[in-house]
Amino acid sequence: MKLIQTRSLVSVIPVSDIGTAQAWYERWLDKPDEVPMEGMAEWKITADSWLQLDGSEPAKAGQAAVVIGVDDVAATRTALLDAGIEAGEIVDYEVVQVVDLKDPDGNRVSLAQVMT
Repeated sequence: MKLIQTRSLVSVIPVSDIGTAQAWYERWLDKPDEVPMEGMAEWKITADSWLQLDGSEPAKAGQAAVVIGVDDVAATRTALLDAGIEAGEIVDYEVVQVVDLKDPDGNRVSLAQVMT
């Protein structure tokens, strides 16, 4: 049993230059849903999960990894490539298929489809 009940998730990605990073994420996530303060941008990924760029600690940039679930990883990869966004090859782990992206700082964004 969990000690606490959770309600939401915010994945924070440190970036060295918020403008450069935000422009890259906007290419596939559109404009941020929130810009709560200077040096920060947020996208609502699901009803209770957010992806947040944080430019306040540039020395930490490039060390983050986040996994975002998608319905069709192959179609997602094709859409990204068509938009000029580099995407790795799809890796099949039998229970999940994953394609990795690297943002301008080298943070890893994995897009994953659970196979049923």
